[in-house]
Amino acid sequence: MSTKRRRSPAVTALLWILLIGYLFVLFRVILFKFPVDTILNILMDRDELEFTRVNRIPFQTIRFYLFSGRVSSSIAVRNILGNILAFVPLGILIPLIRRNLSIVFTFLTAFAISAAIELTQFVTGLGSCDIDDIILNVFGAMLTCVILTSLDLFVYLGKLIAKKLKKAIDKKPETR
Repeated sequence: MSTKRRRSPAVTALLWILLIGYLFVLFRVILFKFPVDTILNILMDRDELEFTRVNRIPFQTIRFYLFSGRVSSSIAVRNILGNILAFVPLGILIPLIRRNLSIVFTFLTAFAISAAIELTQFVTGLGSCDIDDIILNVFGAMLTCVILTSLDLFVYLGKLIAKKLKKAIDKKPETR
């Protein structure tokens, strides 16, 4: 909707640095949350993979957190909101780097990154592999992208209305 202006290479480089830094922090928080010796023990102990929790049923974990009554509301909210909020920066950075608000590209990118994290957790045993995490992660990125798209649309419409009003005011003959 909005016209693209030239962007300096420094801004582009900064956006890429922010994306790489964000991904580094994301992987650090999700995959490497344990001390190094614990991570090495998990990676070396192949039997540990038998205890890796896997959920392939969509919304099962979300329902458990929300409706089972076996998890405190603070843990449920922290887990659900944490998964959503963890991917909000991706919903901002991807459109900024690409210079358009491509909902499909943002969806595919968020899905690929989230699936890669969950697959890594499954293969390594460094966490539980849960389809609901992918759903919540992608939702966080998509929600952000949809909000940005809506804001872009409102700005575009506001400029269009302002331009038409200015044109109408300029055409109106002065009465004395």
